[in-house]
Amino acid sequence: MVIRLYLILLLFSTVCEAQDVHFTQWMFSPLNLNPGETGRFDGDYRIAGNYRSQWGSVMNKQYKTLGLSYDRVFSVRGQELSAGLQFANDRSSIGNLMQNKLMFSGGYNKFFRGNYFSWGIQVGLLHKGLDPNKYSYPAQWDNNLGEFSNQTGLGNLENFTSTNEYLFDFNAGFSWARQITDKLFPEIGVAFFHLNTPEESFFNNSETLEIRQAYNIQLNYKFSTKYVFAPNLLYSYQNKAQDMVLGIIGKMKMDKNKAKIDEVFAGLNYRDGFSRNYDATNLIIGAKREEWQVGISYDINISNLSSITHYRGAFELSLIYIAQSSEPKIYNVPCDRY
Repeated sequence: MVIRLYLILLLFSTVCEAQDVHFTQWMFSPLNLNPGETGRFDGDYRIAGNYRSQWGSVMNKQYKTLGLSYDRVFSVRGQELSAGLQFANDRSSIGNLMQNKLMFSGGYNKFFRGNYFSWGIQVGLLHKGLDPNKYSYPAQWDNNLGEFSNQTGLGNLENFTSTNEYLFDFNAGFSWARQITDKLFPEIGVAFFHLNTPEESFFNNSETLEIRQAYNIQLNYKFSTKYVFAPNLLYSYQNKAQDMVLGIIGKMKMDKNKAKIDEVFAGLNYRDGFSRNYDATNLIIGAKREEWQVGISYDINISNLSSITHYRGAFELSLIYIAQSSEPKIYNVPCDRY
């Protein structure tokens, strides 16, 4: 009981710090990864969905995160522009602590001398809320019962000035890619979140939401016409807190089959606090079929909490739909000359 209480307090202290929404399948959550990813796809429009559930092994009510995004590409006077909309909901089991995010994205994509450049910005609204009555406080500890009780008559002795916070938010990002050789296609992204450093607090002592930096790299190596291997790295830094996800994904093109599956992929990731606070190993599998892609992952907890979680971590699902381009393709048809 004491161990579980300690675990709950530890989790609560973690989520009370302004943690942004994050996914194990970060490469399949484009607008959450980097505003510069807006419009970076081959097609008319893209719809992406992500769902994450964690800590179900130690809590009756799990931590759940939902992300949805839509972006499309359009041409203005020969320039490739893009726009998008992103929504995210993150809810913890303790006190219904939640975060909602609604962001509008704008992007500019340019192919120049063999380089693929993409710039993007996001503006929108952050909402954070909680239910103070769902928590237990030190003043509510009953020595006679040996547990927390709301019948102490003291109340919680906390001075909540607000249970809902609404913040304006501004993000910006950049990405670059290039076909260096027939086999190697690297992609690099840099993003900065909360550039306006909004203030937030459920009490009178407002705290600044510090700028979060995110750097990602993926090296797509075409081993053969059938196999592609993509080592990848995501590194985030915010207010002295660091997070690193290092891994690799292998892709295999499928021969013609009844299910019409074009490609399958599988990957392995490792996440920690950049050489400290090791957290989890992640397994990813998925497939592509025509315009659809689905990915499933599971986090195997390897931190010091593994003795309680029994290595059970988080389940995650990603789904992406990319509509085929409606732009007419130009074909050269040979004909006889007279």
